[in-house]
Amino acid sequence: MKKILLISNYVFHYRQKNYNYFAERFAQDGYEFHVLADEFQDAGYTYRFQAHTLPFSVKGYTQKIQEIAPDIVILFLHLKDKIEIPVLNWCRRHKIPVIFWNKGTSDTDPNNPIKNMIYHYIHNRSDAIVTYTPEMIANFQEKNRKKIFVAYNTVDCHDIDKSAYDSAALRKKYGIRENKVVLYVSRMKKSKRIEVLLDALANQPDIAVAAMGAGMTPELQEKFDAASNLYYLGQRYGEEGKEVWAMGDVFSIPVSVGLGVNEAIFWGMPVVTMVGFQPPEIYFLKEGKTGFITKNETEYKEKLLSLLNDEKELNRMKKECEKEYEAEVSIDRMYQGFIDAVKYCERNSKEKK
Repeated sequence: MKKILLISNYVFHYRQKNYNYFAERFAQDGYEFHVLADEFQDAGYTYRFQAHTLPFSVKGYTQKIQEIAPDIVILFLHLKDKIEIPVLNWCRRHKIPVIFWNKGTSDTDPNNPIKNMIYHYIHNRSDAIVTYTPEMIANFQEKNRKKIFVAYNTVDCHDIDKSAYDSAALRKKYGIRENKVVLYVSRMKKSKRIEVLLDALANQPDIAVAAMGAGMTPELQEKFDAASNLYYLGQRYGEEGKEVWAMGDVFSIPVSVGLGVNEAIFWGMPVVTMVGFQPPEIYFLKEGKTGFITKNETEYKEKLLSLLNDEKELNRMKKECEKEYEAEVSIDRMYQGFIDAVKYCERNSKEKK
């Protein structure tokens, strides 16, 4: 069986679940899937891929690559991970095709000429490129676009039976008394501005905000403590995490929504957010169908309240979410981008021989 090696930095829990799915699909297509990283988040998963943990060093990683002997390497690293270019060039010298998985430019500094020069070098040296959405192809130079494949960045929900979850019973279990629930599921980083959501809906009758994720601060805890309809549920994974998702009617992170969009759409929850920095997954928010991007805090609050109080509109958007999930958000669509890139590299390798 051929081998595919993904080299990554810190592997979050949701990526681990994705890679378990990839391992099964790659096996069906004739490949053994390995993941080499400096650290894996402890989320209790049993890995179906071959997991390797090693502190970053060029010597250590190139020796590990020799040991695994992959047919193709996928690089999923940041520019700050200084092993990236040396490992890329080592693979090239040893005739191992490299797939570069990236957005193509810096999220926070897209016009930085030094960073872009480094990115262009990596793009040029890579045998294939995988990016997150069709819109991101514009981040790459024209000459490299023929080797770009889109793997719609998502989370793996294929094994979840939504019908097994009773929303009313779960709200009772978690002590939520209100009839409608707005979910916030993410780390509570300053950039996400959760306080805007809490201020907008604090003490609103029959509407709850349930937040799940790391990063609670004393200032945020005061806000949760000050309103009876605001609930902090801590960090939950596995079955408990699914239960929290199953309780929601609307999903909202004021800015920088990220992969929460994908999971919300799977659970049939429209997303309400604001103009500002948004990661590539905002692609899946189709305005007026799967959610809304509001102009400011006033419009944000108005849109949340109008949607939560309009059962017909909420049900319409829930159906739109189901359509979008099947069309673009499912893990199948993400895997397809990777296997297409792998096959492209194999064809090119045969042609060069």
